[in-house]
Amino acid sequence: MTEQRSEQRFEVEAWFRARDGSGAGTLVFASSDVSTGGAFLKSELLLEAGETLSLEFQLSGAPALRTEARVQWVRRFPDADQPAGMGVQFLSLNDEARVALAGLLR
Repeated sequence: MTEQRSEQRFEVEAWFRARDGSGAGTLVFASSDVSTGGAFLKSELLLEAGETLSLEFQLSGAPALRTEARVQWVRRFPDADQPAGMGVQFLSLNDEARVALAGLLR
């Protein structure tokens, strides 16, 4: 896969709570890396590229951040040293939340 990220990712494990567009039920994912523009969510339960989610997550005891996100890519058949999961792009982090997230990741 060709690298297409515009922001540096940081190895951060955080828990993400997600709801799909229907709002029916909550899914919980662990991240393996996060940037101000998105995250990789580890999971055996995979959504399709293009699907949108409402996400809530928290880093280092900071206030919870909320954003809409889109699944950009899916790793269905990982190599032995990689987890299955999906890369998501944050769509609606406001500037204040993006600055706060950047501060937590440095």
